[in-house]
Parts: sequence; C-alpha cells; structure tokens
Amino acid sequence: MTDPRRPRRRVVLLPGAGCDAGQWSAVAAALAGEHDVEARDLPGHHGAPPPPGPVSLEAVAAHLAGALADGPAGAPADGPAEPAVLVGHSTGGVVALVVAARCPELVAGLVLVDSNVPVTADALAAKRARADAVRSEPWPDVLVASMRAAWGEREPQRREEVVAGIAATPEEVLRPLWTDVLELDPRPLLAAVRAPLLHLRTTRDVDAAALAALNPRARSVDLRHLAAGHWPHLLEPDAVTARLRAFLPATGPAAGVVA
Repeated sequence: MTDPRRPRRRVVLLPGAGCDAGQWSAVAAALAGEHDVEARDLPGHHGAPPPPGPVSLEAVAAHLAGALADGPAGAPADGPAEPAVLVGHSTGGVVALVVAARCPELVAGLVLVDSNVPVTADALAAKRARADAVRSEPWPDVLVASMRAAWGEREPQRREEVVAGIAATPEEVLRPLWTDVLELDPRPLLAAVRAPLLHLRTTRDVDAAALAALNPRARSVDLRHLAAGHWPHLLEPDAVTARLRAFLPATGPAAGVVA
C-alpha cells in the first residue's frame, strides 16, 4: 500500500547510451504503486524521435527538456508540468545532469546511476583519454570491448544481449553522444544543480567526498560491494529500488527551483 505520508513524485527513468527504457522495467514496476513512473528512451534511441540537427549531448538534453516541459502523456496541458525526479543510468544520467543544471524548474531531484561524472583531476583526465579511442577506428570493436568490460563477469548471456542492443544503435546517434560525455568536464554542471542529488557508484570513478564538497546537496552511495558492474538496475534492481525509495521523500515539486 502507498504510505500517505510519502507523497507521489513524477519519476522519469532514463537508460544509458545505446540502451533501452525496458532495462528499467523491474525498478519501474517496484515503484509504480508509490510514484508516477515513466521510463523514456533517449532521443534517437530505439525508435524515439531524434533531436533536430546533428546529435550532441546538448541537443539530446534540450530535446529531453522539451519533452519534460510537455508533461507525461495524457496529462492535462493547463499549466506547467510537474517537476520530475530524473533517474539516469550512465549517459542517461549525464543527459539528466545537463537538464537539471540548465532547466532547474523542470527537476525536483536527480539520481545518477554509475554515470561517468568524475570530480577529481586524475579521474577526469582518464575519462577524457577514452574519447580518443571512441574517435578512432575500428569503432564497433572499441564500442563492444568497452561495454563488455563495463558489464563484468555476471550473467554473460544477458551481457551479450545488452551489448548487441548497444552495438545496433546507429553510429550517427551513439558515437557523437558518447564522445561528448567522455570529453565533458561535469564539475560546473554538478555545482549548478539546485535539486537534491544522489550518485550510485558501481564502476565509475566518482569521489564521494569531492562530490559533496562541490555540491552540498549531493551525496554518493557506494554499491561496488554488489559486484553488479555498470548495470546495477539490471543485476541488482532491488538494491537500486531501495536507494530510490530512501531518496525520493527528500525531493519535491519546488526542490529544483532557484530561490
């Protein structure tokens, strides 16, 4: 049963680059009785309309912001849309971060699920070095090797299914988006977020103390002990759901609005 003391939130779940919204199905089902949950494909992914013009991180974020401002499908259009709690995996989290920093009125809370948002100089340099590999050839080999390594050792058959879906994403969508994410210095964006912010770490190098120093609204939860690789919402959905349940009451319709 829904606890009347815990108000419903609009929760938007975003997958990573090349991934599909169905990867959030277990988490979405667990939260659906408590919150208004939407799982959205990233623009240009899996049949979702692409942003106009060339694909870039900023273009994808702007396209998402427009969709959020329109409100959920079927919602009345007689006023501004309810601010959403954005929950993004990997690149989906980076897209959500851009939206939260640029359009605070749309965002009541932000959750980054193992998103690559380093806040120390060494980790940022290591991330940017990977962009050179993404720009190199052969592109498919770089992509597949990186995704397999990020998954880890558990459930190899499922890993290959996920990697195949990523590899099938059009290069003109995935490659520039991933390159932008790797080249991005996320620190100014993280500092600009005015909504409560939660980072769930499994594989990406994001220092919790440095993140909290950058933005006092941010906190990080280390889930590396789960050995769930880069997709904890797929391999350990109950653990991710529990963290979301604990975080959501701290969010609210006005949380993302700068006073």
